[in-house]
Amino acid sequence: MDFSQIFDGTGSAYSAKVNSNHELLVSTAHEAMRANLDGDAYCALGDVTSATTDDDFFYLKNNDARDLVIYKIQGWCDDAEQEISIYLGGTDAGTDAGDAVTPGNLNASSGNAANVDCTTDATDLAITGGHVVDLLKFHNTVLTLGSWDYPSGLILPTGSRMHAQAALAGLINFNVFFYFRNKS
Repeated sequence: MDFSQIFDGTGSAYSAKVNSNHELLVSTAHEAMRANLDGDAYCALGDVTSATTDDDFFYLKNNDARDLVIYKIQGWCDDAEQEISIYLGGTDAGTDAGDAVTPGNLNASSGNAANVDCTTDATDLAITGGHVVDLLKFHNTVLTLGSWDYPSGLILPTGSRMHAQAALAGLINFNVFFYFRNKS
């Protein structure tokens, strides 16, 4: 019997190859890359000079029927002591007071727009509630890009929120990379 191929049990004639070391040969696509090809990957940019300590300066709410998955956050600031807390599950509190942000589609050939509410503000969005899922520490050299990856993603189901809170006043450039995926 030849075991160089494995056939699926559904009768669809899909198969997978096995090499001489009994290893399954596969080709995978990273979920975020697939979303980018489909025109469903985005970047939301927050560029503020926070005015106070513990300033809620960035807010993102998923209005889409699909899950919103944050896979990377990047940014820099002008204070080496700056810390940014990432919260999931806060309220809408003062989000009407800020400046609306339209996330950019990472696929230039796509006309898709992210179905989100995204706001940034330098004078504190006063968001309450939620729970901290990460604390971002910046480089000791100011104005140096920091990058934080979330391989399993920070997942925002429909109606869920993420916000960022700066510990210190100062200049912050903040990029949130996300995509939408169908609920399984």
